[in-house]
This record gives sequence, structure tokens and C-alpha cells, in this order.
Amino acid sequence: MSGKNHRTWQLYHVGHLLTTVQLDPIADACNLERHKELANVSEQLIGLMDSHRLPATWAVSDPAHSAATSHILRSAVAHELAILGDANWLGAVAGRTRFARELSRRIAQARGVGLEVHTLVPRAASIERHIDLIVKQQITAIAGVDSLDSTRRTIATPRALHYGVWELPVSGSLPAKGGWFSNGGWSTWRRIRGAAKDAATFHLLIDAPSICREGRAALTTVDWLMRRVANLRDRGLVRVETLRATAARLADVPVVQPQQSILRRAA
Repeated sequence: MSGKNHRTWQLYHVGHLLTTVQLDPIADACNLERHKELANVSEQLIGLMDSHRLPATWAVSDPAHSAATSHILRSAVAHELAILGDANWLGAVAGRTRFARELSRRIAQARGVGLEVHTLVPRAASIERHIDLIVKQQITAIAGVDSLDSTRRTIATPRALHYGVWELPVSGSLPAKGGWFSNGGWSTWRRIRGAAKDAATFHLLIDAPSICREGRAALTTVDWLMRRVANLRDRGLVRVETLRATAARLADVPVVQPQQSILRRAA
């Protein structure tokens, strides 16, 4: 029997699947008539992941006030809530001071109501230049910005931005351009299956507002894909994790090179 401190990454050579679901629309992109429909789609996505017992990272603009939070917290599956960063406070022109203020406010409000939030999902731009502010707020996992070439065959690997803070690049997204099943669900499934075979990490990004626009066929494709992922999981070929859980696992690997100071002014 292995010792209790023996690292899991040494015991198992399997693939890992991460699923991040963006639940909120881009600011001003969803009119009032669409909000109810989006809320319904969000509940269906949560129920779908629960039915397959697949943990996911659910990204919302403000976890303390999101309508989806209560549904996620009631789940028996070990989901996580993450902050979804829009361009108006996280983008290249937003500025460092605004980023610090908005991130701090969202984190404080979430933790003030007992929510453990340690993951940030940028929507528009990399946060690497703000890494010191990320560390200050005890963020440990960052989703890579979705700038994918659907024809790219290689899967980007997670990388350490700072000790204990990991960026997890997006490997594929749904809905995908070119059609849900032929060029979306099926091609994504082939890449996930390949990642499992190669013991790689595949990070799938699902955009709920886009699913809302696509209609029922989009949800059917997600269900089709997750059913097959659950089968891989049950066969022991892939582990399904949240972004926070992945960062914790990766941070357990010894750091080879010393980290440099990241202290910078917030303004």
C-alpha cells in the first residue's frame, strides 16, 4: 500500500477533463426577453452535469448575487463557482486599478456569504500582467482565454504563472463553428478521447448564452458528449476535475525553478 503522502500524479497516468461553463452573457448582449430563457438553459446545464455526476466550474460575473448560485450549491456533485471576467474591468483598456477594485469586490462579497471562490475565468484578455493582484486575492486557477483555432491538433498544457497559481488553457469550446454535431460535438469528442489516451489535460469551455441562441439541438449535443465522458470516467480512463482541483493537484508537484518577486503597485 502506498504511503499517505504519496502523490496522486505519481500513482495514476490518466487523462484529465476540465469543463468550464460561462453562464452570464457579455454585457448588454442579452436583452431582457432572453434572460429568462438563459436562466432556464443554465438550470438544464447544471442538471445535465449532475445527472452524469460530472463536476464543472461554473463562471458567473458575481457569484454572491447570481441566480445560478443556489442551484449549484444544492448539487450533490462537487462543482465550483468561479468569477467570470468581462472586458469592461478585465480587458486591456480597463486599467490595473479598476481590475484590482472589481476583483476585490467580487471576491469579498462571495466570501462574505460563505462562498469559496479561487478561480477566475477571463473572457477577453490574459491576466498575467496582474499576477500579483491575483495572488493577493488567493486565486489559484485561471482559465486560459478562448482564442482557439478549431483545426489545431495539439493541446496546450497547464502552466504555472506563479507558485500555486495555474493557467489552464482552453482546448475546445462549444458551440463550435461549423455545426454542432459534425464539426462540434463529434470533433470535440474525438479530441477528448485522444487526450485520455495520451494522458493529457483537455479543458472544455461551454458558453451558455450561445447555447441559448442555438436552441435545443445544442443541449442535446452537450448531453451526448457528457454521456461519453462519463463512460470514460467510469472506465478509469479520464478524471473529471474542476479548475480549482486541477490547480491544487498541479501545485503539489515540486517547483524546480525559484519564483521571482511579483510585488507591484495596484495603481
